[in-house]
Amino acid sequence: MILGAIEKKQTFGELINQANSMVTSVLHDNLKRSLQIMPGSVVFGHLRPGSMNEITVSIKNEDQMAQRITIKPMADKRVVVRQDEYGIIAPGMIKTLTVSIRLPEGEPNGIIKETIQINSKTDVFKIPLSATILSEEEFAEKQQKEMETTGKSIQNSRVRERLMQKIAEANQDPEQVVLTSLPPKFSEEKSEFGDM
Repeated sequence: MILGAIEKKQTFGELINQANSMVTSVLHDNLKRSLQIMPGSVVFGHLRPGSMNEITVSIKNEDQMAQRITIKPMADKRVVVRQDEYGIIAPGMIKTLTVSIRLPEGEPNGIIKETIQINSKTDVFKIPLSATILSEEEFAEKQQKEMETTGKSIQNSRVRERLMQKIAEANQDPEQVVLTSLPPKFSEEKSEFGDM
């Protein structure tokens, strides 16, 4: 900028005015948002009944002031959006949200289209959400075709899938160890380092 000013033979006052106008335009830019939300849309891809699927959404505070957010509850009760940590988002810091879709066994084929609404003090952010529900057979058939042709899954690569049946089987396992009380070493009042 200074070299350009020397070539154009601008005075120091003109250079200061130009810099001030640039700063003012940045400060009053209506398109600059206070929060940056990634991804801009939540696409689950194809899902199967009897599964719980999750995607993480990150929110970065681009403002110079700390921000608080609230999330409007979803109309579709299969879709849940929760904050991993509550509280304010400091300037430059990132907060994560977990968006999950829980599909019970026997869920009919269909499409889920929703809008996640995130409110800050000054802005309202609307993020589209979409998913396609396929039966177990259709899911397996499409998955196999896609893997043969492209080597990729029919689900979004950012989706974490947990099958409800496997979770239920794991909870029924008789060999599962359940800690009912603390071991004697931890239940003593004194620690090995003395009283604290």
